[in-house]
Amino acid sequence: MKKSFFAAAILAAGMLWNGTSDAGPADEIVVVVNKANPIKSATREDLRPIFQTTKTRWSDGTSAEPLNLPDDNSTRHGFDAAVLGLDPDRVSRFWVDRKIRGGERPPRKVSAPSAVLRGVAADKGGVGYVLVGEANDSVKIVARIRGGNVLAP
Repeated sequence: MKKSFFAAAILAAGMLWNGTSDAGPADEIVVVVNKANPIKSATREDLRPIFQTTKTRWSDGTSAEPLNLPDDNSTRHGFDAAVLGLDPDRVSRFWVDRKIRGGERPPRKVSAPSAVLRGVAADKGGVGYVLVGEANDSVKIVARIRGGNVLAP
């Protein structure tokens, strides 16, 4: 009886661990732009220079205005890992290095997903990210981030 209880406990723990390690649909991050932006979809290669502020214009010439969530936000961590390929410490060091070298400023930080949506909806060049369940019809989804991968909308 002890062996079967132990085996069942290991099986249950494995199922719990597996269930929490996989991001569910609610954990999916979407990248959003202003509805007037002509872009239909964005890849990691499109987004990375915009969020590193080395690319400052969209293809139509509109100024790109990226918005970031706070440094301690888990959605931000997922976005930075997938798009920039950096963990939170390396993101901080990247921006300190850019400041020392006189590079462009980091994207503007906003306090919450609702502020991302308002900012993007109000600015033709706006681009940001939120969890899929937070997105609304005031913006256009151009990419999805699932399992650390940037995917088409």
